Amino acid sequence: MTYHRDDIIETARRAIGEDPKRRDETLNIIRSWIAQQPHYSSLPIEEADAFILFFARGCKYSLQSIKSKIDSYLSMRTALPEFFSGWQPFKAELQAALSVGAFLPLLEYDDLCRKVIVLRPCAFDPFEHSPGDVEKANFMVSEVMSLLDETMFITGMVLIVDLHGYTVSHLTQRSLPMLKKYMRFNQALPVQPKSVNFIRMPRSFSTTYSLISGFASEKIKKRFKVHSSPDFASLYQQVPRKILPKDYGGDGPSLSELTRHWKQQVEENQYVLSKMEELVRTDESKRPGKAKTSQELFGIEGSFRKLDID
Repeated sequence: MTYHRDDIIETARRAIGEDPKRRDETLNIIRSWIAQQPHYSSLPIEEADAFILFFARGCKYSLQSIKSKIDSYLSMRTALPEFFSGWQPFKAELQAALSVGAFLPLLEYDDLCRKVIVLRPCAFDPFEHSPGDVEKANFMVSEVMSLLDETMFITGMVLIVDLHGYTVSHLTQRSLPMLKKYMRFNQALPVQPKSVNFIRMPRSFSTTYSLISGFASEKIKKRFKVHSSPDFASLYQQVPRKILPKDYGGDGPSLSELTRHWKQQVEENQYVLSKMEELVRTDESKRPGKAKTSQELFGIEGSFRKLDID
């Protein structure tokens, strides 16, 4: 479904109380607060305003929540160089990772004007591609999506987790810290999924599902839905069939077409991505008081190889 800007403005007014006066006042307050933080970088004004609005809308204009979320987000990005450094999409390993198509936003919205994103964590050979490179490519796509589309920060998003092709190696080739860091970082984002829909889930995924559930908040776990119907009939009750990829019986672009689209979008936004990598971070040596460390933010170390996998 396609929405016009007037629809989005009205949705913002009703859902989060946004109007031009409140928006401008909040931008001014948070801009001033950011400028007073010695450990933050300075984004160009246009990018800074878009960045602030992501959090303002996700936090429903609560000033304290905006500040807390921004600080957590920037600190975690800085502590995750494996995901947020080396954003050079033309490097061979990232070209290969982008070609996997593991993170694919759909081009149309659902009936509630929510962004729908297909996650395909098993769409690659874990011995051929580094899971870290695939996650880095996913975050690059996510960054470009966020810069190009403000809608989801007002109306929300829906996730489809396609587990086709899952093997135990998709679990064991990831370290336990990597999964925990990924889950913790996603909890720091200014928008959380309205529903998480697992499809094509094999029985062998049960251990991984339990681990993921363990890292998720109670609020998010209640939004998990497992669709066991092979014809995607139950998925169509959550996401309109017409916007889904052809691979799922829908009328939208195929997974292959979406993969090419988002790979091209990342390549075309290479300069913007390099600036975001450089500036959307903290300098912990300049933080007033105690610096935040990776151990403090994420905690555990370990490996899935130490677990008993059924």
